[in-house]
This record gives sequence, C-alpha cells and structure tokens, in this order.
Amino acid sequence: MFARLPTAFIFGSIFILILDFLLFVGLKLNYFDYYGINLYFNRLFTDNQPYLLLLVLSFIVGYLMLYLKNEKLFHRFYILLLLLCASTFYPSIGQAVGEILFIQKDQKVHFYDTNATADILYASRDAFYIKKRGFRHAIKIDKKEFTHYP
Repeated sequence: MFARLPTAFIFGSIFILILDFLLFVGLKLNYFDYYGINLYFNRLFTDNQPYLLLLVLSFIVGYLMLYLKNEKLFHRFYILLLLLCASTFYPSIGQAVGEILFIQKDQKVHFYDTNATADILYASRDAFYIKKRGFRHAIKIDKKEFTHYP
C-alpha cells in the first residue's frame, strides 16, 4: 500500500500539472494579453498556484488513475477535465474564466492623487492592473502608490 503512494503522487502531479498548464496558457492568451497585462508566464503561473490543493489532488488523481478498479471511468472524466481546461484557448471562454478568477468590478481606488472607480483586473506581487471605464487595456500601478477602498 505505501509503495503505491510515491508512484501515485508522481503520476498524479504530472496529470494535474498538465491540466493546470493548459488552463493558464489559455488565460495568458485570452485574458492577460487581451487586457495588455504584460507578465511573464512563469511568474503568472507560479504566483497563482494553490500548492496545498495541488499536493492533495496529485495523490488523489494519481491513485485513481493507476489503482482504481474501474479506471476507464476516471480516464474519461480526466479527458473531460482536459477538454475543459483546453477550452480556455477559445477567446470568449478564456476571457470569461479569467474574469471569474481575477477581476474585481467597480472598486473605489486611489492612485497617484486620483480617485476613481475602476475594475481591478489583476493583483501581482508588486503592482495592480486596473481598467477604467472606456479603456480596453490595463493600467499598471505600483502597490506603493495604490489604495483600495472596498
């Protein structure tokens, strides 16, 4: 039983990271690039990983893929998940998923001696990316210069 755990973890982490990678490539292409948020993919990918959840899911998915009695049912489920994650390559789906995950609509913000109501598109390590009404692309604002009033 315990000899199966490392194997399940290794295979599970590969399968989970494939799903995760596809999701974030689609988000990079259709959400971040659409709004002009210029971040390196590696930074974007690593900053948004729920590591504890990935650890747990790696064990579960690996074990179900390798040792489940009726593994074909789970294989079909995994293929469905693969297609769902790859669907973010379609612009409308990728943009909608990005908005669900990252956007904060109609926030009162203060930056560079300006008060405004804007959408916070993404909060990175050192900056906020906001979009004011009438603009398509994001405005990058350093966290030192930014105040958010929820």
